[in-house]
Amino acid sequence: MNTLFKKIVLIAMPLSLLGCDKKFEEMNRSVDLVTSPTLEYMIPTIQLNLFEKSYYTHYTMLGILSQQIQGANMDSYKSQGTTMAHLFDDIYPKTIKNVVDVIEKTKGEPELVNFWAMASIMRAYEISRMTDAYGDVPYSEAGLGYEGGKLYPKYDSQQDIYNGIIAEIKAAIKAFDPAKKPVPAKSDLIYKGNYEKWKKLGNSLLLRYGMRMVNADPAKAKETVLAAIAGGVMQQNDESFVVYYLPDTYYATTANGNAAANKYDYKLTNVFVDLLKNTNDPRLSVYAMLPDGTTIPEVQKGFKLFESDNTSKKIISTPNTTTYARFDAPYVHMSYAETEFLIAEAMLRGWITGDAAAHFQKGLRANLELQSIYGDKGRINPAAVGTYIASVPFDTNNVAEALKTLHTQMWIMLYYNWNEAFAHWRRTGVPSFSQTVDKNLNRRLIYPQSEWNTNTGNLKEAIARQGDDNVMTRIWWDKK
Repeated sequence: MNTLFKKIVLIAMPLSLLGCDKKFEEMNRSVDLVTSPTLEYMIPTIQLNLFEKSYYTHYTMLGILSQQIQGANMDSYKSQGTTMAHLFDDIYPKTIKNVVDVIEKTKGEPELVNFWAMASIMRAYEISRMTDAYGDVPYSEAGLGYEGGKLYPKYDSQQDIYNGIIAEIKAAIKAFDPAKKPVPAKSDLIYKGNYEKWKKLGNSLLLRYGMRMVNADPAKAKETVLAAIAGGVMQQNDESFVVYYLPDTYYATTANGNAAANKYDYKLTNVFVDLLKNTNDPRLSVYAMLPDGTTIPEVQKGFKLFESDNTSKKIISTPNTTTYARFDAPYVHMSYAETEFLIAEAMLRGWITGDAAAHFQKGLRANLELQSIYGDKGRINPAAVGTYIASVPFDTNNVAEALKTLHTQMWIMLYYNWNEAFAHWRRTGVPSFSQTVDKNLNRRLIYPQSEWNTNTGNLKEAIARQGDDNVMTRIWWDKK
């Protein structure tokens, strides 16, 4: 009887387990498991991670190539350093992947069109950072490893990328619809769900990208710039593309473009400091400080640009750790000031009519006043703002000199936005401090070893089209 009972139990057990399988699975599923990320959470995460550890490349390479900061004992005009890889290796598998996930989850869903439009503008912006730094990069297949099975994305030509992101931004601007599901204000850290401001950002980026192409495709450049201005660009500082960070958080350190400002012993260059000192630029005390904290402009001293310098580091200016170099400092990706400067440039080029000098001065004033986002240490006295603006000559009758002044002020304005500062210098050649630097400075970053290891075929195709994977190979829009 005992033996018979055991046999019945053994036969019954599998049947009972099958009946309880569903409940067993539910009992063992973590309540914290997220299988379908919430869009409202993904948007702020993307915005906070627009840099995502790429500050390694930001400081160690792009800041130096912008000619505004200098690493100690850096005496080479160009570098093949491995730090060029971080921008590529960190942004693609993280930020771009996440933003593409949002686009894929919302495309073709009418009620989610605002999420789609917002994500599309952010993807275009992030891809622009990649292509401006490296040249041909993955775009059309980027971030589609999970959604589309594109584990080894092809590299698009930079010309195709620019045409693509311009079209993408235009479509996004047109798509915003207040009648559809809103992006909550608490989810949108940049514009708090204000779609009109997002549209202005989109047009302002088009203005930037259009002017970026001026030497490679003048007709397309002009067309894009005119369309952007007609569509409506930023009109005041509170419409600037700025990300704010909370102190003592991951995002205020690792993911912030300002992170590790002095950790690696970077100094401001002599050409940058001297330019600001010689013109009594009130931004110098906001930008720079001595290691002891002194911000008085007269005592600031820069490190020699691309030269070994044995000057004591105790008397060399560093980024100001109470303003720009603060770990939780806000990061300016694009400002209203830039739109005014670019409109002035369009007027100087004869593309549109208007008072170029007035727009130049608006841009200058906007940037000086924007320094207040860094707190009391960044706030410039209104009288000093007016005095400085009046001191900057801008003669529209001499277009060449006016453009030089304009481009110099744009370069100063782009302090800390070194991806843009480096791109701006390559497009304009301004400022020019040394023929040796102009001739020998990098024109691009080289591709990371990780791409050579895993995406070799597509990478080789890009190189065959673009040119050798060398720092002196010019990218499409960087024409002589």
